[in-house]
Amino acid sequence: MRWMLLFAAISSSCPVYAQHNLDDAKKDWPDLRILEPDQVRILTPQVRSDLARRGCKVSLFTKWDGPHNTITGEFARPGQKDVAVLCLKADDMSILVYWAGSPDRAEELRRFPADAYRMIHTVTPFVLKRRAIRDEAVDRLPAFDHDAIEDGPAGGATETMYNLEGRWLQVF
Repeated sequence: MRWMLLFAAISSSCPVYAQHNLDDAKKDWPDLRILEPDQVRILTPQVRSDLARRGCKVSLFTKWDGPHNTITGEFARPGQKDVAVLCLKADDMSILVYWAGSPDRAEELRRFPADAYRMIHTVTPFVLKRRAIRDEAVDRLPAFDHDAIEDGPAGGATETMYNLEGRWLQVF
């Protein structure tokens, strides 16, 4: 019994770095890379430094044309350039939003178990409006005037998060 308690205490205090589904994802997409922040050149040095301080890594599919997992957009309001990053750290992931690109104004939007297939990308107001029309939801949704963040597994069901006056709403 003491041995089991000792093992439980030791194992709970040691970080576990699981493979998640990384091996499966690399079989499906051989171009999947897990990068250190300093390898992600599209980010500013300040954001790369903050990601490194947090212990984040970034997954990127090198053959995909569209920006994903390190994205820019006007997520708070028109005219403000924000940055969002999908941070992979040990057994979890989170979406970090850098308001106006500033590490001093970073917010964790969501946290969830690590999934190598997960992606984020920017959704424009034009696309948001088209989806609202498609879903016959124009009356229940805000008048979209800035970008949103779409989150979910590649090729799977996604959720679209829209910031309305400082509050995140799931709109699709």
